[in-house]
Amino acid sequence: MTMQGLLWDAKADRLSLDEFPVPTASAGEVVIKVAYAGVCGTDLHITNKEYPAGDRLILGHEFSGVITEVGEGVTQFKVGDRVCVDPCFICGSCRHCQRGRINYCHRGHLQHLRNSVGARRNGGFANFCAVPVGHVHRLHDDVTLLHGALVEPISCIQRGWDNLGTPPSDSRVLVLGAGYIGIMWSCLLHFKGYRDVTISEPAEGRRELAVGMGLGYQAVHPDEIKTRFAGGSDVEEIGYDVIIDCSGFPPAIEQAFSWLRCGATFLQFGCCPINSEITINPFQIYAKELKIVGCLTNPFTMPTTINGLVRGMSGSYLSDFSRLGIKMFRLQEYQEAIAQLRKGDISKAMFEF
Repeated sequence: MTMQGLLWDAKADRLSLDEFPVPTASAGEVVIKVAYAGVCGTDLHITNKEYPAGDRLILGHEFSGVITEVGEGVTQFKVGDRVCVDPCFICGSCRHCQRGRINYCHRGHLQHLRNSVGARRNGGFANFCAVPVGHVHRLHDDVTLLHGALVEPISCIQRGWDNLGTPPSDSRVLVLGAGYIGIMWSCLLHFKGYRDVTISEPAEGRRELAVGMGLGYQAVHPDEIKTRFAGGSDVEEIGYDVIIDCSGFPPAIEQAFSWLRCGATFLQFGCCPINSEITINPFQIYAKELKIVGCLTNPFTMPTTINGLVRGMSGSYLSDFSRLGIKMFRLQEYQEAIAQLRKGDISKAMFEF
């Protein structure tokens, strides 16, 4: 029995739809019949060779589906369970893992990402995927398979929120980028009660998408924000208490640092190319007591996300995928899906099986 899968071949620099044997469940694994799989910006970074991955593998790490086979020793899941996947692997024995800081696991290439589903071992851009049981999460009855494919990226946002803390509710917030992650951060901020939020996005279509969410937030071109500050306006008057980068675009990140008020926090959420560089003024960090916060994946946030954010937001913010800019494709349409993503015509592409 064979299946189709979207294969990344780094040596050939090629992404192609190929035929593969359907995987079987080894001891401690389950096989998942994939229902939905989202295309992440990391997938694009991999195909641009801007993010380390295996030389030859099926991509895809944001997916949901139904278990069709359980391997030897698996007792917590059964055939027919609806599940989603946490793609990140850990060693479990290094000092970071033993202290519960699993996303810092330092053993293997790029720390804990060394064996990640869809980056180092075959992922979910296929009809079936074999996954070790420790990385499988059962979906709550209230969470559909469609929403299940959003759990992994939203679990990363949950980690970012945890790292950010809880800013005062009257904080002025700037979100850099109105791709899928920027849109989801905007929804989260609204869900949490923040109303003074601006979204900076150069692509007109994505600004229209952000406004169309009906959150009451401004969505402006970054040049417009730059102009506001160019006239010598007081940063304390028009600046921001929180800036969340969802773009991963170094020039935008560098520029935004000058827009921070005293005591502000900058959350670097977007994933930049590995060799990226920016220049910032360390005196400003000192004098303004600025906080710079990172966010690496989703340690222990999958259950919270399934039972908290996704359940809480599914009936409102996540109820209309077209309003979120998410477009459904068949796997055979992968070239068109990626082209529309790169052009910014959509915020996210999702494969429906």
